[in-house]
Amino acid sequence: MEDSRPLAVTTPIYTPSAVSRHSVLGSRLMSPGVPSARVWTGESSVRVAQCRGSVYGTGVDQQVRRLCIAGHHRVSCGTQALDCAPRDYGDGIVCVCDAGYCDKLDDITEQDLSKGNYLLYTSSKAGDRLAKSVNVFESSATAPEEPVFFHLKSDVTYQEIMGFGGALTDSTGLNIMSLSDGAREKLLQTYFGEGGSQYLYLRVPIGASDFSLEYYTYDDVDGDVNWNNFALRDEDYKYKMPVIKRASDIRGQPIKLFGAAWSAPWWMKRNGTEFGFSYLLEKYYQTWADYYVKYFDAYKNENISFWGLSAQNEPTQAYNNPSWIFSMGWSAEQQRDWIAEHLGPTLQRGGYGDLELMTLDDNRMWLPGWVETVLENETTNSYVSGIGLHWYTDESTDPIIIDQTHELFPDKFLFYTEACELVQVTRDTLGDWAVGEHYGNSMFQAFNHWVNAWADWNMAINEDGGPSTYGYNAAIIVNATGDEFYKQPPYYFQTHFSAFIPPGSKRIEMTVEDGESPFMNVAFLTPESTIVSVIMNP
Repeated sequence: MEDSRPLAVTTPIYTPSAVSRHSVLGSRLMSPGVPSARVWTGESSVRVAQCRGSVYGTGVDQQVRRLCIAGHHRVSCGTQALDCAPRDYGDGIVCVCDAGYCDKLDDITEQDLSKGNYLLYTSSKAGDRLAKSVNVFESSATAPEEPVFFHLKSDVTYQEIMGFGGALTDSTGLNIMSLSDGAREKLLQTYFGEGGSQYLYLRVPIGASDFSLEYYTYDDVDGDVNWNNFALRDEDYKYKMPVIKRASDIRGQPIKLFGAAWSAPWWMKRNGTEFGFSYLLEKYYQTWADYYVKYFDAYKNENISFWGLSAQNEPTQAYNNPSWIFSMGWSAEQQRDWIAEHLGPTLQRGGYGDLELMTLDDNRMWLPGWVETVLENETTNSYVSGIGLHWYTDESTDPIIIDQTHELFPDKFLFYTEACELVQVTRDTLGDWAVGEHYGNSMFQAFNHWVNAWADWNMAINEDGGPSTYGYNAAIIVNATGDEFYKQPPYYFQTHFSAFIPPGSKRIEMTVEDGESPFMNVAFLTPESTIVSVIMNP
């Protein structure tokens, strides 16, 4: 008979000599089944240096009921299969990769997850990056004074996780292809390989985006309503398609691509330009729907198929305010009618009725009203599979609006399709841990509020934050001159989720006993019946 006494997970959180209150993030992986298991954490654990990790472990029953994390022990976080090659820019550390070397995760073995064990993966501002340690469940008698107890219930489940990904903009593709064959392979393995993020989704702009060398569509010939001059561009053939095909090879399955258009050609729009208040003329509604079929056909001719699309990137941008980026505005009523009468039927006739169509694809501040207006039409509702969200107004909006949207439309998936730190890339911002914290905050909040999938924006930009006129940050920075790339903190924050939470995982109940948790936390049950918890201190 198995011992039914409460067990404790002692989480070895790295504590350097300089103690601070900055973020500790931990991901823990355990098989379901520690009877009355507890993970406890003492008050001192919120005072360790910035650190994040992942834990796996084994137990004996069908659910973990109580979990307690101890973070007060002064122990090492362990090592990776290949450690980070750090470069310190003063305020932050990046991990340098080139054709010959790049840090990566190692495989999880049966011995790692033998009975009574759990795995911890930790990243810290001090320099740990997904550092692995194998640990043993301990008796709760060793808990410190005033511990924090988490209850994990694997039989109380919420949303299913679809997966993770990023965007393949023109800038991203150009930067990846600017590397040598060896360095490029390391970068793609970093995102799609088993030792990396294991991305499954790629968001592909249909035409130009705000991260393109120039603004264009696939047919800028004035009045060409039959799309006789429609043609893909070098950006597709040279930068996007090679990345898509190699990523699929690495992943061992086709990458799930979803397209998003920033704008129709200028001649189809009311103001005749890429910017400002910019709407599609109603007489071109069907023409614009036909454009999508032309696009999917063109990629299909190159043996590349799509998983889904959004009806428009950020439709409120040029509708409610004059936009300073390449864009096209829609009201909710306009998009509702266009989907019902044009886009939905056209995709079906063209052989693309099985694509997953998302509405909104914009900031969550528009929830739930914008989506309610679109989906109140039964025909539109039947064509739409999910709701796309961006993170740019998250700090000024309560996440309860995501819950409300899920309650209204429980059959629609929620997909965070874009996240980008709007900070200029400079030597001073390289390795900035606070940017990683921003990503972590977003992901914890999203997954605790019914979100099914999460995708970053640019996967790779250059040292000037482009090529682009905006120069914003990204998880990976490419130095083409040096034939190397830099993995920044956001890469590791995302990978603590994406590498350990496979598609088909379900969020499970994780609550705190007797008060509020000093940590951000979320837990999942994987299809292999492993429990994964991700925890970050404030």
